[in-house]
Amino acid sequence: MLKEEFHPALIVTQPDAFGGRDRKKRMVPPVKTFALENNLDVAQPERLKEPAFMDRLRRLEPVIGVVVSYGKLIPGSVFKIPEHRMVNVHFSMLPLYRGAAPVQRGIENGDTTTGITIFELVKTMDAGPIWAQKEFPIPAEDTTESMWKKLSREGAGFLRQTLADILDGNIEKYPQDESKATYAPPVRKEESVIDWTQTAQQLFNKFRAFTPWPGVCCDAGDRRFKLTHLEISPLSHERQPGEILSMDKKKLLVCCGNGTVLEVLQLQPQGKNPMTPYCYCLGNRLPPTLG
Repeated sequence: MLKEEFHPALIVTQPDAFGGRDRKKRMVPPVKTFALENNLDVAQPERLKEPAFMDRLRRLEPVIGVVVSYGKLIPGSVFKIPEHRMVNVHFSMLPLYRGAAPVQRGIENGDTTTGITIFELVKTMDAGPIWAQKEFPIPAEDTTESMWKKLSREGAGFLRQTLADILDGNIEKYPQDESKATYAPPVRKEESVIDWTQTAQQLFNKFRAFTPWPGVCCDAGDRRFKLTHLEISPLSHERQPGEILSMDKKKLLVCCGNGTVLEVLQLQPQGKNPMTPYCYCLGNRLPPTLG
């Protein structure tokens, strides 16, 4: 979309990686594939401060730089090279949710709105002056995966318009309100284990936030399985969190904090395909309380 209205002088992405079981399979960044397919120059420096790479940038005399999910800190010696410096596309209404996981943390916290912020890079992470913002709703059933797709699709057009406005002098940047800044740390795999003392709504939000990765899981005796389809039950209880309330062929009802109940419609044992709790119990016993 950007290449249709602007001339990308250089595409910069991470170096090729190696993966697979024997670490010999070459993993090419999608951005590099796009650049090659569209006859655009591409660079993959190991370090952005490499003298040869910086000299190449200076010779291009770029008007503006765009950073989206690069994955590494952009040093000041690099983001100061373009005439209008560099802008970043961030999926939150900054200064809320600075950091690596703004969509995940917003959904986990039960937020009903998120947004896209286009801001100028500075040395402090996600703290630069804002060029433009646009708010979007978070539907009650949406996951991180579905919100990423929506925001990515909307963000492309929003970025294109914002770049045009910057270069035409139609908008002015403004500073972020530091008093309202919050942080969205990266999601860690160990966070996926469910704490049944939380309410059903909190656990459902966590499930949505951690889809597609790392998901949510719980223990049944000495076995651990992933919970792959959850809903909030209208029922209530007076039991201990984690106790199994009931089960039928469609769902398993588990007691949560504050008298709430969570419906488990599908689970996935390690090394197996997802299945209903009923199917799982045909060959396995569930303990009275899940861990």
